Amino acid sequence: MHHLLAQLLKKSGFFGIDSVQYEHFIRLLSDAFVHADEDRWMLEHSLNLTSKELTENNRQLRTKLADIDKYQRSLELSVTRQKAILDASPEVVVEFNICGKITHINQSGCTFLGCNEHTALTLDATQVLHSILSLLTAPDEFIEQIQDMFDSKEAQLTGIFETIHGRYYEYYSVPELIHGEYVGRVWCCRDITDLKAQKALLSKQANCDSLTGLANRFNIIATVNRMLQSDVVKPFALVLIDLDDFKKINDSLGHLAGDDALKICAKRLERRVQQPNRLARLGGDEFLVVLMLDSLPLIREELEHILNAFIDPIKIKGNCYQLSLSVGVASYPAHGKEVSEILGKADIAMYQAKKQGKNQYKLFDSALEQRVQKAIYIEGKLQQAITLKQFELYFQPKINIRSGQVESLEALIRWPNNGRMIFPDEFIPIAEDKGLIGKITECVLEMACDTLSQWNGLVHLKGLSIAINISGKDISVDNFYEKLERLLSRYKFNPSLLELELTESALISNLANVKATLRQLKKLGIKVAIDDFGTGYSSLAYLQVLDMHYLKIDRQFVAALLSEPKAEAIVQSIIDVGKNLGLCLIAEGVEQAEHLDKLQRMGCDQAQGYFICRPLPSSELLKFLSSAKQAV
Repeated sequence: MHHLLAQLLKKSGFFGIDSVQYEHFIRLLSDAFVHADEDRWMLEHSLNLTSKELTENNRQLRTKLADIDKYQRSLELSVTRQKAILDASPEVVVEFNICGKITHINQSGCTFLGCNEHTALTLDATQVLHSILSLLTAPDEFIEQIQDMFDSKEAQLTGIFETIHGRYYEYYSVPELIHGEYVGRVWCCRDITDLKAQKALLSKQANCDSLTGLANRFNIIATVNRMLQSDVVKPFALVLIDLDDFKKINDSLGHLAGDDALKICAKRLERRVQQPNRLARLGGDEFLVVLMLDSLPLIREELEHILNAFIDPIKIKGNCYQLSLSVGVASYPAHGKEVSEILGKADIAMYQAKKQGKNQYKLFDSALEQRVQKAIYIEGKLQQAITLKQFELYFQPKINIRSGQVESLEALIRWPNNGRMIFPDEFIPIAEDKGLIGKITECVLEMACDTLSQWNGLVHLKGLSIAINISGKDISVDNFYEKLERLLSRYKFNPSLLELELTESALISNLANVKATLRQLKKLGIKVAIDDFGTGYSSLAYLQVLDMHYLKIDRQFVAALLSEPKAEAIVQSIIDVGKNLGLCLIAEGVEQAEHLDKLQRMGCDQAQGYFICRPLPSSELLKFLSSAKQAV
């Protein structure tokens, strides 16, 4: 029996529990109590489980709610931050929904439209468009640029517009799509006025010469290249201009004054070069003009017009300087199809103009190019010739006019190269221009000293001196005397047999230094002659102060002796002056017997020239000396 049922029966005073009459009933009640316990247990267990499940669900729900709250706060913070960033951005940002209403606008957008955010959010796309068009300098052009947007909602737009306030904006617009469905559009604009100005400045700096404001080398070359690449190329000429003697301004007044001079020169040229012609500064004191002309007479007329720009001197720091131009000209298509080729030939012509006396123009021609190519070839081989000592000495005798006896020799340099002889007038100017003349002079000095050393002690060559030509640059070098002294100590011969011939220009260019050097040479016993006397400065003052031994009368006066009375007077005057100063007189360029007779009557001491003997190599010289001795 269920224990609870037994307690209830006992408590009620029912004592018929053991009675057969109630046994079946009591058993049924007990079973009912058992079932009730089971049902209660099941109910309690079920309620307990439900409570735990509800508690867990509630916990999960609270967690989700906390996450949602956290996400919402993060989203709000993100939106706030995004709005702050957009408001801080200088770019205009405006968002429209599918109905054309503004859903978001940043502070720059409000400033651009001239209203606050509240007012802006009440505007639709049409109102905004009208507001923008009222600000533009070219509204119709803007409408054309954004036409694609009216044709397709998904169009992406970009472009530039200018406002009536002089500002430039770059805009771009993209559609907002969700799963491919159009939901709105975003417009962005940025002010590029300063960027545009900066780009313009950079472009100017890249294409213009910073000093003169003219087009620079890059600009003018690019311009000519564009001309050459066009479908129809018109003939034109490249005029390369170099300022003559500009270095003297930099050297005397400094580079700042030189810059001022370049500005003045640029302005003068600019006034002479009119459109469609173009003017540029290539760098340094070089300018380039592109002449859009195909007529040679017109080109010459324009060149004269340019040269005349420098008739008047320029004034810098109170000093007047007379500048001139050396101009070289080459044209398309006659002288090339590429700018580098045409410019190179104009450079060749300009160099020739400078070489022939400056203040002139030269038109390029093929003969000029051949001369330049030959000079380039010689220049390339010259250093090798110096290193390998490929030069030879030829000797031209100088005779005593009265006795006919050979008294001395002039050593003349020759350069055998690939089976032909290169003469000094071909390579000496190049050597001087490239700074190699000093090394060549050293070679000549050494060969002359070596020759005198080999002749030392030979009876038939006893007392025969050798004269060599020395340039002004050579004798002006500080260590010239020391070099010569070392050669004399290496080669054994009487130093008085070595003579140096100097031009008048070599003396005058650095008179103080030359005077000191000549004083040292005199101590060694070396004799000095003034070469080509009468063609240079011909100053009697330096004849008085310098230790000289010989005066060589220039060949042009000797050649004119028989035909021009003035030439005879000049020669006689030189001889008289030389005699009065105790100098020996030598006449160059004696080509006829009549020259020799006349010079003898005038009192000249020595003579040399083709009538007497041409320059000879040492092997032939010895034969000539032997025959000359027998003749005497």
